[in-house]
Formats: sequence, structure tokens, C-alpha cells
Amino acid sequence: MSPVKIAFKVLFIHIFLLIAFQLKAQIGRNNSFTFLNIPSNPVTSGLGGINISKANNDPNGFLQNPALLDSSQNNLLAINYLPYFSSIKYSSVAYVSKIQKQTFGLGIQYVGYGDFQQTDASGNILGKFSANDFAITLSHARKQGNITFGGNLKYVGSVIESYSASALLLDFGGIFKHPNKDFSYALTVKNIGIRLKDFSPFDNPDLPLDVQMGISFKPQYMPVRFSLTAHHLYKYDITYLDKSIVKKDLSGNIIETNVNVLDNMARHLIFGAELLFSKNFNILVGYNHLRSKELSQQNLSGFSGFSVGFLFKTKKINFSYSYSGYNTAGNLNSFGLVCDLGKFIQ
Repeated sequence: MSPVKIAFKVLFIHIFLLIAFQLKAQIGRNNSFTFLNIPSNPVTSGLGGINISKANNDPNGFLQNPALLDSSQNNLLAINYLPYFSSIKYSSVAYVSKIQKQTFGLGIQYVGYGDFQQTDASGNILGKFSANDFAITLSHARKQGNITFGGNLKYVGSVIESYSASALLLDFGGIFKHPNKDFSYALTVKNIGIRLKDFSPFDNPDLPLDVQMGISFKPQYMPVRFSLTAHHLYKYDITYLDKSIVKKDLSGNIIETNVNVLDNMARHLIFGAELLFSKNFNILVGYNHLRSKELSQQNLSGFSGFSVGFLFKTKKINFSYSYSGYNTAGNLNSFGLVCDLGKFIQ
């Protein structure tokens, strides 16, 4: 066995040992930098919100799984825009380049929450302040046979008026691509790291740790590529419920959640499908069971958890769009462009 393979095996063993001591990072706790869980591009949004196994020439891929970084993406630039809820603006940029036969990716994610009115304790208006989140990602991947390993180094930050918080995070991922069939299997561990600065000495929220596994496959005679992604694999119960607070309805009755085993397991899963109409046009469909259960209203689920979109390809530019269902109060649109800078320079 080569030294490189031994090093990667040792690395992954250490990662999973670390995960065993990170079980306190649960859904429903006081987590920070949760904007990293927002899908960074329309294709991912259209496939349900997470996809780590869709191996193609999309430069957005390494933000989901660093092992999706590939030399075929050289000189590709992706620009994405998501008008989020309450006039929040989320945008991201991803670029891939080969440097001395090595492939690197650079990504920037930015969330602007707009301006807020600043007042003193008596309610007197003092002016305005702004708030934003950002992440700067440097990615690298290396291929060993049919398996690609990759890593992301991320500097993330949050700013609210004169207060700020920051952290240094790592993503590790691997993907196996079948040499003859349209089949891929991927595993990634996200957001392992250290907090560099907190908003206050009393603020110590958890990092948004996640462990994900996914497969994508296309049956030989079907124009459809299916994807199945599992997330938060380090914890069984991911039902959103802060058990440190007793929840009551308007009548004062304690609200209890009864989530059966199958429902809890399904909350870990995201289903996606690409309808391959042609080389230039694909339809995207996705279903996120956790989003459906957590955000739909009682007896009125609407489009919650479902998503649709499309991808239109040309020689120089790809355009993508998705529509994701969150709640009857509002859903999200997402827009994206991928440009082949090499062909524009020619």
C-alpha cells in the first residue's frame, strides 16, 4: 500500500474518532455559522438541498464535497444568487484552476441581512447597523485510481454591528466513481474546526458539524440519474426540539412529539433525480423529508420539502434555476451561471 493511501486512511480514522466526541453538536442546539447549511447553488437546491455524489464538471461541487473537485472543471467560474427570506441576500462564487498539474478551488459565500435600526435603552434612534455572514474556502483534491479524496479549508465569520465571530473549519471527503458505469458513492465530513473568536466571552455555540453519505446512479436504459443523500449520520434523533425548554400551546398544554423509527430515519434522507432530456437540458427534482416535517404546518404541508429546477447548457455558459418549498408562508428561488473562461479568452 502506498504512503498516500496509508496517510488518507489514518486521516479518516482520526476524523471519525473526533466525531465520536462531537455528539453534542445536535440539531436544535445553539449552533453557529448555520448559513453554511444553505445550498450554495440552484442545482443542489433543485436536488433537495444536499448532494455530495453528483460527479460532473460543475465548479460548485467542491462546496458540497471537496472530492467533487476535478481537473475537467479548469477555468470554470460559477456565480449564484439566492434572494432569501425577509430580504436577506445570499450569493456565492466558485472558481477552479489547475496550478502546476494540481487542481484547486476557491469559493466565497456571503449572506447580507440588510440594515437594522439602532436604538439606545430608551428607544431613541441612534442610526443603523448591518449584519452579514461569510465564508472563504480553499479546496484541493487528488485522484487515486477510481477514488478521489479532497479537502476544504474554510475561514468563516459573522458580523453584527461592532460584534464579530470567526472560525477555521475543515471539510474532508471522498468519492468512488465506477470506471464503466454511471455510478458514484461519496462520503464527507463537514465543518470540523476551531472557533477563533466569539461574539462575547459567554458565547460558545456549537459548530455546524455534519457527516454525509450519498450515491448517484443512472440506469443504463433510463434518461434519469437518481441520487440519495444521508446527512447527520453521527446522530440518530435529529428532530428539532429543544428539550431544555418545556413547550406549551396557547391553552397551556405541553406539546409532545411522537416521531416513529421510520420517520426519524427518513429525516436523514434527501432524494434527488435529474431528468436527462438532452445534453443541453435537464430537469431537477428533489425531496427533503426533514424540511418537510419541520417546516410544514399541521394538516397543511403544501410544497414543503419538495424542490424543482432546470439546467440549461451551452458551449460557454450554463444557466440553472430552482424553486424550493419551505413553508406556506414562502418558498425560495435560486439562480446560477457557470462560465467557461477558457472559451471566452480564445
